[in-house]
Amino acid sequence: MAIYCRNCGKALADDARFCSGCGAQTFPPAPSSPPYSASYPASVTRLVRPRAGRMIAGVCQGLANAYAWDVVWVRVITVLLAVFGGGSGLLAYVIFWIVMPEEPIVFPPSPPPYQPPTQP
Repeated sequence: MAIYCRNCGKALADDARFCSGCGAQTFPPAPSSPPYSASYPASVTRLVRPRAGRMIAGVCQGLANAYAWDVVWVRVITVLLAVFGGGSGLLAYVIFWIVMPEEPIVFPPSPPPYQPPTQP
């Protein structure tokens, strides 16, 4: 994941502690919790179709992300249901495609507007 300076908007390395452009201190992103924990029912995530890692519409990737499953197995089960289940896998895929919202686009913060230096 790209990190951007909060002060000047310049892209930074993942391990940078200071911005090379303006010298401001950077704050590393908060560590994320593991996908499965002891309080799993209290931390169920929302079903969304992610923009990264998807093959067709992101339905299998979204299900795998939400329930901490391996995406390969979700895709294999979907294909097997589509072929041998009388089309139920294909029907379920299309329904999930329509119902599951797509992950919102996250843009990097825009740099502050240019302010000419003031002369004393």
